[in-house]
Amino acid sequence: MNDLKIFFMQKLTQWITSIVAGLLIAVETSIDFFVPCFIAVILDVISAFFLGRRVHAKYPDKSDGKFKSEYKWRILATMIIAWLCIILASYVDINVRHSDDGLAVRFAVAVFLFYELWSCLENWSSENDKPIAKAMQRIMVNKAERHLNVPLSDILMPGDDGASEQPLNSKEDG
Repeated sequence: MNDLKIFFMQKLTQWITSIVAGLLIAVETSIDFFVPCFIAVILDVISAFFLGRRVHAKYPDKSDGKFKSEYKWRILATMIIAWLCIILASYVDINVRHSDDGLAVRFAVAVFLFYELWSCLENWSSENDKPIAKAMQRIMVNKAERHLNVPLSDILMPGDDGASEQPLNSKEDG
């Protein structure tokens, strides 16, 4: 009976070792490419935090300005998707393109970094009164609604939509 127990323990150890080694080999090539993606996500979280603070300053009764725990799952999912895309792109480079130049991996990382940069710019331009932020708001999404949990159209008063604002260099009639 002891021989059978030792046999199963050896097989279980062999299985676990094989799985761990396979996973390490799969992710080892992606670590260098994952670090910039991780830093970009951290910057996106920081910019979202500052957006939450701006929204709270503008609408203190509608927003608490705090980081919500439900967002951590969205961040974790983003990180997992980024890592899986990098690993998949590495396999595309090796097994489909039969090349080790990393073109597919660099492309996947570039797309992800562009996505994160765009998100950071949306966070920065939302609820920001600077002229360049106002210009960016014309082509980017206003993410303030996410921090208020209600549509902005329900909160804004008539004339707050930005369309009624006068240009910066116009003169008032007196």
